[in-house]
Amino acid sequence: MRKLIAFMTAAMMALSLAACGGSGGSGDAASGAGGGVSSGAGGEILFGVPADVSSLDPQTQNDSYSEEVVKMVYNTLYVFDENNTPVPSLAESYEVSEDNLSWTFHLRTDVKFHNGKTLTAKDVEASFNRALPEDSGYITTSMISPIESVTAADDATVVIKTKEPYGPMLSMLCNYNTAIMDSDFIEQYGRDLGTTAETVNGTGPYKVACWAKDEEVVIEANPDYFGNKAQVGAIHYLVIPESSSRIIALENGEVDMIHKVPSEEVARLETLEGITVLKQPGVGQRLFRFGCNDEIMSNTKVRQALNYAVDRDAIRKALFADVSEETTGPLAPAVFGSHDYGPIKQDLEKAKALLAEAGYPNGFDTKIVTTTQYDKGSELAEMIAAQLAEIGVNATIEVLEWSVFRPMISGMTAEEFDAPLFIMGAGTSMADADGGYRGLYTTTPDGKNDRNYGFYSNAEVDEYIEQGMTETDPEKRKEIYAKAGQILYLDDSAGIWLYDQLNVFAYNSDKIDGLRVDALGCVLFDNATVK
Repeated sequence: MRKLIAFMTAAMMALSLAACGGSGGSGDAASGAGGGVSSGAGGEILFGVPADVSSLDPQTQNDSYSEEVVKMVYNTLYVFDENNTPVPSLAESYEVSEDNLSWTFHLRTDVKFHNGKTLTAKDVEASFNRALPEDSGYITTSMISPIESVTAADDATVVIKTKEPYGPMLSMLCNYNTAIMDSDFIEQYGRDLGTTAETVNGTGPYKVACWAKDEEVVIEANPDYFGNKAQVGAIHYLVIPESSSRIIALENGEVDMIHKVPSEEVARLETLEGITVLKQPGVGQRLFRFGCNDEIMSNTKVRQALNYAVDRDAIRKALFADVSEETTGPLAPAVFGSHDYGPIKQDLEKAKALLAEAGYPNGFDTKIVTTTQYDKGSELAEMIAAQLAEIGVNATIEVLEWSVFRPMISGMTAEEFDAPLFIMGAGTSMADADGGYRGLYTTTPDGKNDRNYGFYSNAEVDEYIEQGMTETDPEKRKEIYAKAGQILYLDDSAGIWLYDQLNVFAYNSDKIDGLRVDALGCVLFDNATVK
């Protein structure tokens, strides 16, 4: 069977490489990509990934595989350094008005898009104004909702005005949903921007050379990059959905690195000569959220009882020993504004007492909804169901395909939503508590679960999250978010946080050096080299 998988993987990869013009990754260059590889760059890296990118439009991409490529192709005004501190990128400096409502950013003047066009403030203005209207439909829209206007004062100066003081401004500008696009491409392609290689024109260290849908994305070094130039000639993101196939491809030398190493393979891969397993804490967490529209789950004491019924240590040991860390709060430690509340340990007697106080001394019937899209999603649901049974809660399990699950957790009304307890990944794309809390746990304004997937509502939490957003003093923001987290995690539980996720990759360390993985779990090749 293993030989068959290896043969199929090799065949699939051969087809993929052919689709993009061979192993050199030359393919048909995007209209914005320009010429060939920079003279200082050489070699290529074959990267086995579980899925194709969904979009190369920064304002519509909403998955880690898309963001990974976007981060190599585009730039933002600011970027997180290795300590998750915002530092200048396209912007050189800024000033804030005394009322904290007007931010003036001064841009670099040596930045060119991949097609040779010089970046100006008009491109920044156009990028933000594209997503500012409430009815624009872009993912970026809710993120930049505190912004009132973005105006180019001159070619190198941008003024961003906010509706109220906005503490996480620089962190928000690090988010690649706010990456700066070519205003001409925005006008030319509209909604089609980022749907093909030809519609991509960024300023990043790499440029898109080829995109064969569901097979491969190739990016090539940008010789005109304003910063430290890429040292690898080309990166091939090869779509290999099955984890077993990705592992075999790595072992056989058919790829140089792989995404998403399963927990059960980590220890074995660590023993193989020439292969390095990279495990790094990030911002990701796994939890089961409560559907608070459910009559029973709307009861605070019920939600607290279920939290104490779950044995997180047993779950981690059985399923995720090599790819997880103990969780101690509703935000991972790498996120600004996180707080250590300590682990919640299983306490069945306490759980039973809370159920009795809630009016369910004999337990109740409920449903757990999961999807195989998440690693061991079914096994997780089964373990939790068995643990809940110890306090009299009988949970049936519903396993949904991602194509069914994904629409369910976005855009449904409380009357339509039927998931009393459902699996989720948690994290924040800007390493700031505002991104981890606002929208996800604030009262749903339009009656639909567009971001607050479980219809959680707590007036105190709403107030703390609003205060945290408008406070500009970092230490005061931390204090505010600590109060919000206390409620979300313990006092009025929004979910059962299970563990903090480690970002796990495996690569050929005899060939590759200088890889970076950011807190969001994206592999960055800007400092990578091929030996």
